[in-house]
Amino acid sequence: MLNIITSRKLSNVLVVVTRYFGGILLGTGGLVRSYSKATEKVLLEDNFIYKDLGLEVKFCVSYSDLEKIKYYFEKNNIKILNTNFGENVEIVFEILEERLNDILKNKQNLNFKIIESKILREKYIEINL
Repeated sequence: MLNIITSRKLSNVLVVVTRYFGGILLGTGGLVRSYSKATEKVLLEDNFIYKDLGLEVKFCVSYSDLEKIKYYFEKNNIKILNTNFGENVEIVFEILEERLNDILKNKQNLNFKIIESKILREKYIEINL
């Protein structure tokens, strides 16, 4: 099982194979073939979730910029986690650090104004490949 995983250059992977029959009829070679076949079969399904270290960030924007920033986030596959409405709108989202740096570096070219930005924490986030 481990050879199959490492040959595909995967990391942070868990494959579980459960044996319901405890006999010795398969022998060592038969067990190796069974476990290998089960591992290959599940890895062919490609139900992978790709994650990378990113940030949970809070932006504060005006109500007039809310739809603009939501559109920008949707267009750029940035996941909004929470929205709080007060004097201004606080949007909590997750993003890769380099993408956040690009936004902050080019914020004068955006069609919305970021009143305040704050990094809340580091976390692993799903990425779309």
